[in-house]
Order: sequence, then C-alpha cells, then structure tokens
Amino acid sequence: MKEGAGRDRAASRTRILVAARRLMAEKGVKQTTLADIAREAGISPGTLFYHYASKNDLIYDILEKHLADLTDAIFASLPRRRDAADLAGALQNALARLLQDTDSGRMNLYLLQEAIVGNSELKDRFAVRYQAWRELLAGQAARVFGISDPHRRSALGALLLATIDGMTIQFLLAPGSVDLPGLAEELVRLLTVGDTGVRPQPAEAG
Repeated sequence: MKEGAGRDRAASRTRILVAARRLMAEKGVKQTTLADIAREAGISPGTLFYHYASKNDLIYDILEKHLADLTDAIFASLPRRRDAADLAGALQNALARLLQDTDSGRMNLYLLQEAIVGNSELKDRFAVRYQAWRELLAGQAARVFGISDPHRRSALGALLLATIDGMTIQFLLAPGSVDLPGLAEELVRLLTVGDTGVRPQPAEAG
C-alpha cells in the first residue's frame, strides 16, 4: 500500500514538473501561476500545494531537472577518452543538442532572469547550483581535453558556461547566424594548447 502511494506521489510530482516547465517555457516564469500549473497537470490546487508549498520550491526543482538534462546532453555527446573521437565533431554535437531544443533554451533564460531580478531567495539557491554545474562541466571537459592545471580548469568552466548561455541567446534570436562547426573548432584549438601546468604571467603595467 505504501509502495503504491509512493508511486502515485512520484507520478503526481512528475506531472507537475512537466506541466510547469511547459507553461513557463511558453509564457515565462512570472506569467505562470500555480493555478495554471494545477490545471495543466490535471490536478487540484490542493494536490499541487501538497507537493510544493511555494512557487519558489517548484521553480528550484525545475532548475535541478533542467541542469540535469543539460548535463546529460553534454556528457552523452563527449567522448570518454581524448582519442576516442574527433573532438571538434563531438563538441559540435554537444552544442547542437543543447541549442536546438528551443524550449530548453527559453527555459534557461527565464530561470536565470527570475533568479537575477528581484528574487533574492532563488538567486542564492541558483548561485550554489549553478556553481556546482560549472564545476561539473569543467571536470568533464578537462578530462576529455587532458587539462590538469586547476587554474585552467576553473577558467574552462567559466568559458563553457559563458559559451552555452551566450550561444543560447544567439540561437533563439537568429538560428542561422550560429556557426557551430566554426565555434567547435575554435574551442578545440583553445582547449588543446599544451597543458604545461605553468600559468602565464600577467603583463607588467606600463
């Protein structure tokens, strides 16, 4: 009995997340109400409140699922070893999987906007989760590209995240303007510079 009830709760929670993500991708986070989500999920407002006492809790779960999906897409596209495949082709494939899901791209921007503009609770929670995601991306890419210097790894995480966020905006505005093969080749050139473990010294001020 308890096992069946647990499955029912999990199924209801999944319906809520799917409905919320679909509506928020279409309308934006602020424009989507809990009543809208309950109606879309085919449940009562009371059932929704049972699973999520606040809209912030629901948004945070959507962020968790969203970042997990992005991570899976990237990891599934990158080779397991540096010599396992053409790196530029693998990186191009990973970026294509991320960018061509326009609903996911819009969701990414809406979530960031909600976190940055006027919602300090979500901003704090997002900052922690986003940092963890950046480090995860850096670790995976550093393994593939053979980068062991921790300073380069940190910079790599910031570079990859900036690339994903920036290319998402460009792809949503003008998909035809995004040269994925060229971008992938340039990133590979940057990332396959010899890993000497020596950091370049900053130029002295004139």
